[in-house]
Amino acid sequence: MIKPSLLLLCCVLTGCAVRPDTRTIWPVGASAPQGETKQIFVATTRETAQVPADGFTSLRSPVPHFAEFAISIPPGHVPGEIEWPRGETNPRTDFAVASHMRLDKETFLRRINAANAEGTGVFVHGYNYNFPEALFRSAQMAADAQISGAPILFSWPSSASLLGYASDRESVTYSRDALAELLTRLGEASDGNPVTVFGHSMGGWLVMEALRQMRIAGEDEALSHLEVLLAAPDIDVDVFRQQLAVIETMEIPMVVMVSPDDRALELSALAGQHKRVGALDITDPIIQSAARDSNVVLIDISAVDARSRLNHDRYIQLASVYPALVSEMQKGSTFTEAGAFVLNSAGQIISAPLRVVDTALGQ
Repeated sequence: MIKPSLLLLCCVLTGCAVRPDTRTIWPVGASAPQGETKQIFVATTRETAQVPADGFTSLRSPVPHFAEFAISIPPGHVPGEIEWPRGETNPRTDFAVASHMRLDKETFLRRINAANAEGTGVFVHGYNYNFPEALFRSAQMAADAQISGAPILFSWPSSASLLGYASDRESVTYSRDALAELLTRLGEASDGNPVTVFGHSMGGWLVMEALRQMRIAGEDEALSHLEVLLAAPDIDVDVFRQQLAVIETMEIPMVVMVSPDDRALELSALAGQHKRVGALDITDPIIQSAARDSNVVLIDISAVDARSRLNHDRYIQLASVYPALVSEMQKGSTFTEAGAFVLNSAGQIISAPLRVVDTALGQ
């Protein structure tokens, strides 16, 4: 558990912002004129709320639940921002839920296949998220990244509390079977198209555990279609090494975004007394060599602007440059082989794969 002194520091760094509540996702029945509507599918291990409009709670459900949301993005949306309602929701100025429908699992999978003919993406949020925050963050990233299909939010039952780190860690463990099952079904139905899996912070640990379970279960075909991106993963370096040993080489290189100045991961490392993967220094020759050996692409995103003083949320800003990065990847010039890269503040590559220094030969 995080020590009290570390929690105090975390509270000072994050400030005392008011959390959005369930009223922010009550359906308004309309989209913004001249705005954009994003269809977001939800798979969750959260318990359903008593009032359907409230979505899902922080309690753990014995079975996964599924839903579909239509999220209205206001015409004046600023990339990286969530325009939260201040009072009554106004689709002209605020993110708003236009409609919400709960689904059974088979209907959920059919609707995903129909909406994502060229592949789909799954976002797994991190520690200290309530459901409205996770839902609207998914919509913000989908809008900024200009994703044409309907992305999936996998939302696990975070307690949405700074004091809930230990509880959240148990909840991601509780959720790994459900995520593994979802990724297996998506991989099987992908028809050769990639399934992008994006895990942030503690969500990265959940993604790795799901991949590990899939490999143990022999789901090699489904794994071969997964394109995995981890942003600031809150994973003990030794644990990550053991996870990779079981997962083995992914057909599509795994991408890991790191920032050595990530203060949230510094706090996590102090609490657990072990270095976190998301805070690795990619200039270390040993780390560079390990990345190549494991078919992992390490990207230092320290130059990208952070939205908080914890420097733990830089991935939010990268959504708007995602189309350009995809274009570079399709040309075969970026992130197509394991190694280490650096991004500048605009999300552009400023170095080829860093040279792996052979320390034994002094080169």
